[in-house]
Amino acid sequence: KRFYVLLLWGVSLSIPARAFQLDVRLDSLRRLLAAAPPDTARVLLLAQLAYENTQSNPLATIYYGKQALRLAQKLNYPRGEAWALIRLSSGFREAGNYPAALQVVLQGLRLAEELRDQELIGRAFNSLGYLYWEQGYSRPALAYFFKAKRVAEKSRNVKLLTRIMGNIGNVYTQLNRLDSARHYLQVGYAMDLSQHDLISEVGDAATLGNIYAQLGNPRLAKHYYRRSIQRALGQHITFALCRAYLGQAKLFKKEQGPWSDSTLYFAHKALAAAQEGNYPKGVLEASRFLSATYAARRDNGRAFRYLTLASTTRDSLFSQTKMAQVQALEVSEQLRQQELAIQQAQTDDEHRSHWLIAALASIIPVLLLLWRMLRHKQRANLKLNVQNAEIANQRNKLSATLSQLKATQAQLVQREKIASLGELTAGIAHEIQNPLNFVNNFAEVSTELAAELQAEAAQPEPDLPALRGTAAELKENQEKIYQHGRRAANIVRDMLAHARTIGGERVLTDLNSLADEHLRLAYHSIRAKDPQFVATITAQLDPALGRVRAVPQALGRVLINLLNNAFYAVQQRQKVETENYCPEVQVSTRRRNRRVEVRVRDNGLGIPGPIRDKIFQPFFTTKPAGEGTGLGLSLSYDIITHGHGGTLTVDSQEGEFTEFIIDLPQGINYKKSPPDVQLAPDVAIMR
Repeated sequence: KRFYVLLLWGVSLSIPARAFQLDVRLDSLRRLLAAAPPDTARVLLLAQLAYENTQSNPLATIYYGKQALRLAQKLNYPRGEAWALIRLSSGFREAGNYPAALQVVLQGLRLAEELRDQELIGRAFNSLGYLYWEQGYSRPALAYFFKAKRVAEKSRNVKLLTRIMGNIGNVYTQLNRLDSARHYLQVGYAMDLSQHDLISEVGDAATLGNIYAQLGNPRLAKHYYRRSIQRALGQHITFALCRAYLGQAKLFKKEQGPWSDSTLYFAHKALAAAQEGNYPKGVLEASRFLSATYAARRDNGRAFRYLTLASTTRDSLFSQTKMAQVQALEVSEQLRQQELAIQQAQTDDEHRSHWLIAALASIIPVLLLLWRMLRHKQRANLKLNVQNAEIANQRNKLSATLSQLKATQAQLVQREKIASLGELTAGIAHEIQNPLNFVNNFAEVSTELAAELQAEAAQPEPDLPALRGTAAELKENQEKIYQHGRRAANIVRDMLAHARTIGGERVLTDLNSLADEHLRLAYHSIRAKDPQFVATITAQLDPALGRVRAVPQALGRVLINLLNNAFYAVQQRQKVETENYCPEVQVSTRRRNRRVEVRVRDNGLGIPGPIRDKIFQPFFTTKPAGEGTGLGLSLSYDIITHGHGGTLTVDSQEGEFTEFIIDLPQGINYKKSPPDVQLAPDVAIMR
């Protein structure tokens, strides 16, 4: 016991004071240590540490929750595992990762139901309600909160009931049912004070301020806002500070208008508190309010900046991919509940059958009882058939939901295509500018030559040799204008071809020209985003490669995806290794017997071994939220393997290089490269 008390003291010194204060209930922890074996006590201690950080440092909650989960699994301690999953869900929720939060809390609920632990079941229902409330789903949130309320009242868990009453008030506030919201929040606030639950107290006080502000009572609203801020500042509870500061800002805007300095002052404090506490929902609400306020003040620059912050935060919280994952998890949970109901009905039926067999083996006086039981069985079977019909109907509805999810996935694939087209735009702008500059310059010179021809022709005795020379120069300029105009037209044609849907007829494609063009387009695209970025790009193209029958716009999309990833990798390594590092991206082609090979190589960060087998999976990405959908490599793999009968493989060494190898069958369609295509075996470009 002394060892674990010292452990608790050491851990409390190792994390920030605002994240773990001396108000941790040491007496409760001592009773926990006295009642549980040492190893299991450590699991519960880590879960408690995760809980204490939920509203101030969700990243610490995730860290301690994972530690507790690993230790509980190692010790085969299901109750500790359920506690860890529920605490871990709170961390993911506060950090804005709703799919992960839903997944782990459902796992925790299943464990709690298997253990029949009422406290854990109530905690899981409360976490599910809070998760749906955070996402704006008021009705399911209210259903889960009332489930948690019934469990807490039945088990007399006053501490849990304190949190639930305030949460129910929050949902009624979201539904704009202010009278019900005020009732539950006042009851919850009184329980907060009696139970000394500071986190629930400051949150309920801020929400009461919002309610009284909407009811037109600014005096009481300011009282609760000040009370929340005063109590939250001591323990640095950032979510409550954000809520109270934003409520004051809205109140000042309503009373004094958008030009009030107090409005902006409290709005900025709300945003700072949300950002400091890693509270995405608070960042979203505060940045939206700031954008609207600056727009009303006609400060369009700042309004756009905060609108961009709000849009980015909303995408990270409610992106189409995340919502599809949440819906898939909900469907999976509904199917699991239905399967449990079917299994339970089958088990009940088996029990009844066994009982009937025993009755038949009994003596004659039991026959009357047997007859009655047979009638009961018939009624039960009829009821079971009705239930099976209802379950079949629900399965049909769930199948329709799954079809909608597949449609959503198809939309995500189309969005990836549009994103790829956007990556091309910057490079195309640079590529098309060069021929247009040539056209303008030669046109200007042609105008001057035409003027010279007119002047010489107007002379009484024109100089015929001079006229012929000027005419020859004018003809040469016209040919150059035509050539560069065709070049610009080809660029526009390729861009339109890339915008079309993948598919269509295969044509003889010059892979050398396609690889060289997309290498330059990808390089210009990343430089359009980051003008300071400079890299060496090398094209080692086999002049004897010939042409391959393929869909050029599909192969172009694959090359753009691979090259964008390559430039991103070298750019990230350059940020880490600022000295003695030269970013380089290389494209090479060669012909081997009746196959052709295209390689894309970079000297970037490389791919870690544990995730190398996952990179071609849909939606898998290592980029930060908002920078990648995780569909680029998956689509590229499908285009090469399914669309062209080839292979797409990767070779990488972490910290050294990454190389993607495209291997395509050349078949009987091999033809030599056209004579007007002159490709150097090694072209290096440095800009």
